[in-house]
Amino acid sequence: MKNIRILTDILIALLLILFLASCATRGKTDPHAPDWYSQIEESENSDGYIIKISGASSSEKETLDQVIQVLYDRIMEISGQSALYSQETDKAMLLGAIRQVILKEESSIDEFLSVIQQEWVIPDDQVLYYGAFLLKKDADDFLQNLILQRYYNDDEALKEMLESSSVFESELKYYSAAEELIRAAQYVLSHSEPLADEIAQGYVDRAGVLLNKIFLKKLGAPDSVLSNLKISDPFHILCETEEELGIGGVEFLVRYQGRKRDGSRGEFERRLISNLSGIMEFFHPFIPFSGKAEVQFKPGSRDFHAGISNLEKLGMNVTFIKKWLEESTIDYELDVASGARTVSMGVVILHTDSTGAALSQQDSSVSLQEALSQDGFNIRLMNLNPREIMNKTEAEFIRDLRALYKGEYTRVAFGVVGIRDFETRNDSYRVNTSGTVKVVDVDSGEILLVLDLDKSVESRSNTLAVSASFRELGKSFAEEMMSYLE
Repeated sequence: MKNIRILTDILIALLLILFLASCATRGKTDPHAPDWYSQIEESENSDGYIIKISGASSSEKETLDQVIQVLYDRIMEISGQSALYSQETDKAMLLGAIRQVILKEESSIDEFLSVIQQEWVIPDDQVLYYGAFLLKKDADDFLQNLILQRYYNDDEALKEMLESSSVFESELKYYSAAEELIRAAQYVLSHSEPLADEIAQGYVDRAGVLLNKIFLKKLGAPDSVLSNLKISDPFHILCETEEELGIGGVEFLVRYQGRKRDGSRGEFERRLISNLSGIMEFFHPFIPFSGKAEVQFKPGSRDFHAGISNLEKLGMNVTFIKKWLEESTIDYELDVASGARTVSMGVVILHTDSTGAALSQQDSSVSLQEALSQDGFNIRLMNLNPREIMNKTEAEFIRDLRALYKGEYTRVAFGVVGIRDFETRNDSYRVNTSGTVKVVDVDSGEILLVLDLDKSVESRSNTLAVSASFRELGKSFAEEMMSYLE
């Protein structure tokens, strides 16, 4: 009899365990379940997903904890957002919000999770729970926003970027708005918080949409260009919306060709911005060569392009933005004619003897002027004491030259030539002269050409030998200028 009693107790315990296990499932047949619970089926409709949850334990607290966990698992299963809540603090936050929904308290997830009906049943010493919930179809978006608010809602730096972007967009400054979003994307990625990649990509995509609202067109460019001369007519680029409204604040990198400090040809770059009317204006300083010259207008500052490259390295899809940058780049090709023979040019050259003392001669100056005039240059001897070249530094001489002769001369050839060697032979004299002559642009102060030459002449007269050597040296300078001066 005692053994039968023990066996009976074991069977009752097993039945109780099976009952509790069945209660902690999603809507299985249960003799204690209310009629409404049995009649509701888990399903999907236009509003969302109907979820049935039941639980059983020896206390209300344990049953509630059990139900909350089962409902959490179901939400993660349907929304596919479990990876976002892998951190315990985030999971605890969502579990607490689910508890508030069940207890009919105000909850942060009321917008996507609601109770259809629920009921507590207490048979004997057990506490049973039955509930039906509606999970909205856009629950995944709500769950993402919860994480966004949790990690970034109090971030003042990010708020400022996003608010600035919104203000710029309202003012039709689409480039500036996109620039703020690019900064925001980099900022979010640098913090490595949950959902950082998704949030950053959203900002990048929005920036691409804004940039593609900007349309660029050529408005004007110089008609004719002469080398080494200031280009009076500017380049104009118009930035506008599809409705032909001007867009201000669009940055450009303007790349053009010019002369480096060492005299070689090189590429230069300037950063310019469109005005409130959407017009970007660029005055080319001058082009130091004849032939073909290219000028490129590429939207975006150096920092902007660096930001795009950085985002791409971090795994962001920036194809939409890169395509706009490429398609919006504007190239000009100019035909540059030589301006050397059309501008007014002056010449002043100091002559010295073998000791470096100044001479009164002007043979090199005169022969240079004559040779260039015959070749079509507009050149004159200047009414300027050549000793000024010796008495001042080159920088001081050019400064005073620009102050006195700007407007009268476009270019000036200046320099020092002297007797390097004087040799007496049986019945003749051999004189070697040398020197340096430079050509300066009076308007800009830039040195356009530097020539170092020497010349030897032999004559029966020492005076004629010196004069002839200086004259031949002047002709040599002229020939070089004809070849190399643009």
